[in-house]
Amino acid sequence: MPNNNTRYQQSIAAEFIALKDRVKFFIDDNHWGEDGRYKEIILMNFLRRVLPDNVAVGTGFVKNRASQLTDQIDIIIYKKNEPKLFSEGDFVILMPESVLGIIEVKSKVTPQVLHGRKKYEREVLSTIDKCHLNGEVIGRTDIFNGIFSYEKQMSFRGGIQSNKLIDQLKEKQGYINHICFDDNIFMRYWPEGNPTDMRNENRPSLSFYDLSYEKVFHQPNTTHSGLAFGYFISNLLETVYRLVASNVLNEQYFEFLYPLEHTKEVHRMRDCEIRLN
Repeated sequence: MPNNNTRYQQSIAAEFIALKDRVKFFIDDNHWGEDGRYKEIILMNFLRRVLPDNVAVGTGFVKNRASQLTDQIDIIIYKKNEPKLFSEGDFVILMPESVLGIIEVKSKVTPQVLHGRKKYEREVLSTIDKCHLNGEVIGRTDIFNGIFSYEKQMSFRGGIQSNKLIDQLKEKQGYINHICFDDNIFMRYWPEGNPTDMRNENRPSLSFYDLSYEKVFHQPNTTHSGLAFGYFISNLLETVYRLVASNVLNEQYFEFLYPLEHTKEVHRMRDCEIRLN
């Protein structure tokens, strides 16, 4: 049976799904842009509740010392008390040194959204490209750089179906380190190889996890949410605390962040593993 920490992880997904569906009662598909913005706000407001007081959450840009500017970032997590180039409400322009994490929020991911597509006869920058290029401008691989999607329209049965997506993930190694495809499927980048493979394989790798209710608890599911949303946020919290207050990361806190017995590695989708050279 789920323990209390696991129930908390599930409640995160249930809360997000309920809030995003609530908007659909009032906004039809013609206003998908506003619906998308609302989904960013859902995540931003949740992060404000769980992040430490010396950390802020906003949206905007990062400008480095070479005057390179990122694309607009959906969610930026940054040190509250460090200098800002500009700040007005939630909108900020920051220097790389104050950044702790960046997140792109998607209503639904497809292979085309992740690895690029054509729209009205022009190429649209892929979400992976955007996250990678923003990471390059910031110039740091120690921060959290993630994609958070509420839903997915892609299958992981029998491996990743899109070779182009695999090629992009291989090419863009180093900056993008977490992807939540929906409440069930989660990906993490391991720069020194997946810890469970360290004896035989230490190449950097991208590991995928099926954290659906059925897989985690070995029970049929009709209403229960998976744990991918919760694990995405737990990895973000771990990254932030490593950068601002590493003493907090004791055994009790890790049990709260990662409540699955024997860790999530038992739910790793080995046929989706991507090893990097």
